Amino acid sequence: MIRIKLVGHAFQYEVFQIASLFYDKSQIHFVTDGESDVVSIFDEDNKKVYCKMANGLHDEISLKESDIKKIKNSIKMTLLRCFKRTTGQDVPWGILVGIRPTKIVHDCFKKDFKDTEIIEYLINEYDVNKDKAQLALEVAKNERKFLDQGTKNVSLYVGIPFCPTRCVYCSFTSNSLKGNERLVEEYLDALIREINFTLEYLAKNNFSIDTLYIGGGTPTSLTAGQLERLFSTMKSHIQLDTLREFTVEAGRPDSIDEEKLRVIKGYGCTRISINPQSMNDETLLRIGRKHTAEDIIEKFEMARKIGFDNINMDIIIGLPEEGLKEIENTMNILKNLSPESITIHTMAIKRASILNQHEYKNKNHMIDMMYENACSASREIGMYPYYMYRQKNMVSPLENVGYCKGGRECIYNIQMIAENKSIISMGADAVTKLVFPEENRIERSANVKDVREYIARIDEMIERKIMAIDMLTK
Repeated sequence: MIRIKLVGHAFQYEVFQIASLFYDKSQIHFVTDGESDVVSIFDEDNKKVYCKMANGLHDEISLKESDIKKIKNSIKMTLLRCFKRTTGQDVPWGILVGIRPTKIVHDCFKKDFKDTEIIEYLINEYDVNKDKAQLALEVAKNERKFLDQGTKNVSLYVGIPFCPTRCVYCSFTSNSLKGNERLVEEYLDALIREINFTLEYLAKNNFSIDTLYIGGGTPTSLTAGQLERLFSTMKSHIQLDTLREFTVEAGRPDSIDEEKLRVIKGYGCTRISINPQSMNDETLLRIGRKHTAEDIIEKFEMARKIGFDNINMDIIIGLPEEGLKEIENTMNILKNLSPESITIHTMAIKRASILNQHEYKNKNHMIDMMYENACSASREIGMYPYYMYRQKNMVSPLENVGYCKGGRECIYNIQMIAENKSIISMGADAVTKLVFPEENRIERSANVKDVREYIARIDEMIERKIMAIDMLTK
């Protein structure tokens, strides 16, 4: 247990964020009196921030101004330094606990910072280590050409919240197909109703569509006929074959067959994801997948024969009982398959996942090496990092990075992380993001998560979305 006392400020959330980088969340306790292990102090009169620990360690920062952001960052920085010295633990991203580190780099670009100045800024202001600062700069440079603006140029997301089975790490709104066949049809009816109303409104108000992303769940959980119905609805409103990008998450190989792939290809899809997460059969069984690594290879080669020339594959670092040997095996197979992009996730233990219910941790010293192995293997086949984000509750304080071959960036992924373009989202648990660049403002409109509730309240979801989009027309 670690006891923390706050003096002169009430930034408990910020202090908790830093403490949780070093200690289990259940062991962090805030006290107002009595003994404490660490005291975080803001001396407003003298414009100083202190961290004092019972073990004698001390850190302080003098403030030139009482800007609230600077105060918070200084409180986090003093705590970080003391905790690092106490535990001997490295935290590569320093006090950056948000999910979008590259947004800071893009702000630096706007101020005409040189590359060396950006690296120094990340190191000095946030205690980011040099390797991560260089990664953030590299990714931001690769994103930059896709960060075009335009209030009435939007992207679309459509969510399919069904999967063959639920993976143990999954926290998304996802329902098993087994026993839910009727629910799938009812969901598709409601979704198509939302699509029709939304796209009619966008067309009526002269919006143009940039990219389309069909995600989930696993969209290919739908039958070929259901996919045909979904895509034909979309095609009745927009020219799918002229979009800058059209992605479908084909996801799990046990949801893919030749008929479905031909339907997807026939409607102009330019990019699919076939996501193994691991190429080790024991791991696949352990995480709740009912297929083998050989099934993944078979469906990948099937997609190639049908004509898909832009295939992404996701992997996860930190899956149960995986070590360096398993990651090396996964990456060797992926290198041979040579997809156009590989997305490397550091596993995050989400509240709604089965792993969290089982109190899974897996914070082992090998994860950093496993991650570096995956990144190096991606670079060995000519890929570079093009987008990046971080998550809370990762098994190691690393990041998720998308690597791609030249010109194979997923534009939608960049838009989602950069938050530079409005994304109109449809389906259960879909969150519409409306971007107002001139005001540096983002508004969100979320659909309900539960599929049955979404179906029952579909007219409310539509009305809420239309009211939100209407803000972009003014």
